[in-house]
Amino acid sequence: MKLALLPLTLHLMPGGKLPLRIFEPRYVRMVSEASRSGTGFGIGMLDELDEEGNSDLFMLGTRVRIIDFYTLADGLLGITVEATERFRIRSLERESDGLLRAEVELLDNWQSCALSPFEQVLSDKLQEVFAEYPELADLHPAPRWRDAAWVTQRWLEVLPIKGQLAQLLMAEDSCRRALAFLMSMLKPESQPGSRH
Repeated sequence: MKLALLPLTLHLMPGGKLPLRIFEPRYVRMVSEASRSGTGFGIGMLDELDEEGNSDLFMLGTRVRIIDFYTLADGLLGITVEATERFRIRSLERESDGLLRAEVELLDNWQSCALSPFEQVLSDKLQEVFAEYPELADLHPAPRWRDAAWVTQRWLEVLPIKGQLAQLLMAEDSCRRALAFLMSMLKPESQPGSRH
């Protein structure tokens, strides 16, 4: 499958939603094509900037579909996208206006599974994050708090994880490794059953 790419320095996982401000002509064209074709476009994930201000494109990205269009206060085009599945880039080409297009292999989504009672703390903490940042809650009006895959994917989007590590976790066939990583980040006193 061929997808136009919008490179961003963030990680978006299936089920994640993101508001975007579109102003460069190549990306206006990309949005127009994506809305006509129904295939959506790809979010290409960039590594952190190096000393020269350059950034490499990672080989894993996410296909998105446009779920809302609006005009922003500054008159520019605003869209909200929802991620549908991960992909691996097989080849890249750059068009005359600079738009990147990639041949991609779509990857299966992580299967839903229940959080264990021990892991439920991740859902509780994520609910606190959503309460503190209502704009996140607004993007996800039907949260799946008991679904380990959904909770894990939202954490990978909001935590400031280094790009290489995020890519490794994102490349897994299930949420288990990322879930274990998230549990290891919790302070011992915040885990159920720990002594105070």
